[in-house]
Amino acid sequence: MKRISEVHSIKNFILIFFCSLTIGACDRSSSPEGRMSLKIEHLQKELIDSLKTQNNAILDSLSKIRMELNEIKQLRK
Repeated sequence: MKRISEVHSIKNFILIFFCSLTIGACDRSSSPEGRMSLKIEHLQKELIDSLKTQNNAILDSLSKIRMELNEIKQLRK
C-alpha cells in the first residue's frame, strides 16, 4: 500500500510540475500574436521617438527664424 501511495505522489508531483512549466511558458512572446504585438509596440515607440526628435528640430528652426525676424525688425527701426 505504501508503494502505491508513493507512485501516486510522484505522479501528482510530475503533473503539477508540468502544469507549472506550461503556465510559466505562457507569456506574450510565446505566441505569434503576442510577438506581433510586441513588435508593433516597439515600432510605435521608435516612431514616437522619431516624431519627438523631428518636433524638437522644427521648434529649434522656428526659434532661429523668430530671432532673425526680430533682428530684421530692429534694423528697420
